[in-house]
Amino acid sequence: MPSRRSSRTLRTTLTAAVALTTTALLATACTSNAASPSGSAADGGDSGGKQTITFMGFYGTFQDSFTKTVIKPFEKANPGITVKYVPIQNSAEVLAKLRASSARPVADVALMDSSVAPTANKEKLFAPLDESKVPNVARLVDTAKSPDGYGPGVTFDSLSILYNSKNVKKAPASWNDLWDAQYKGKLAMPIADTRGVALIIALEKILGGDYKKDIDPAIGKLKELSPAVQTWQPSPDVYTAIQSGDADIAVGWNARGQYYKDASKGAVQPVLPKEGTVTQINTINLVNKSRHSAAAQKFINYAIGAEAQKAFDDEAFYAPVNKDVELAAATKERTTASAEQQKNQIPVDWRWLTTRYTGWVDRIKQEVIGG
Repeated sequence: MPSRRSSRTLRTTLTAAVALTTTALLATACTSNAASPSGSAADGGDSGGKQTITFMGFYGTFQDSFTKTVIKPFEKANPGITVKYVPIQNSAEVLAKLRASSARPVADVALMDSSVAPTANKEKLFAPLDESKVPNVARLVDTAKSPDGYGPGVTFDSLSILYNSKNVKKAPASWNDLWDAQYKGKLAMPIADTRGVALIIALEKILGGDYKKDIDPAIGKLKELSPAVQTWQPSPDVYTAIQSGDADIAVGWNARGQYYKDASKGAVQPVLPKEGTVTQINTINLVNKSRHSAAAQKFINYAIGAEAQKAFDDEAFYAPVNKDVELAAATKERTTASAEQQKNQIPVDWRWLTTRYTGWVDRIKQEVIGG
């Protein structure tokens, strides 16, 4: 049997060993925490190491052009930041995804139509920008700025009529031409979104109504068109349907129409109707609770800067939001910035429309498409 003294010695030795082990573990933990603080590169934050920010943007030609003219140059200028592009169909999809992931958002930056973005702002899905980190906000035209300090406009576009120049010999010139009997069964009308909302506003002007008071006249007019529509959901998109000749005439956005005009060697033709058109603004937003807030705002700042704006708009035919940008004359004439389009814009109170947007789209779906 060991002596009391040797037992005490053994207990002292074991206690010292435990203390040393505990100290070592604490030191390791502290070192680990110092290397990977909350918000570090290791857990997706802003401190240290290479970061990847996730950007939700529109699919198709928008993604191709934006990646080429904005994302790639940004990554080259900021080698510590990679931008992952997640393509989305429309603003409603972005809103749904952010609502479902509000506790741990699936994106850091997101595009959203200006008629939907105020809803995301109100629900705190987006966060206000720190203008010290996004100084290019000061260089934006007034209509691109958010009055509440949230994500600004990044593109200006407008609603247009599209037609296939091989199948249609006389170009449409009016919104009323959509009701021409010659197009019966050849119409593609993807209007269960902002395109439909903008079309209602244009029709209210034609019909002498006030969209703030009553949209029944416009809804009634669209219901008359319903039997002539070939498809409400052209696949994969309305521009391809016009290019292929699957549809002769349609409603779409000018910028993509201009892009497809070149890509199709003139088969797709966008038209500014004589009654005027409606300007649409896409906003670029900082997602609330982003773990890459600083990097995300650096990307937003670049996207609204003069260099990126000119490069993207020359490629994709959007009008610039940055007042320092001067597009090539030939490009400008094909965008919402052209003198002709500027004098033919139908005024829209998008801020007012935010609270009616869903109701209008629901009426289109139920009474026009499903009626």
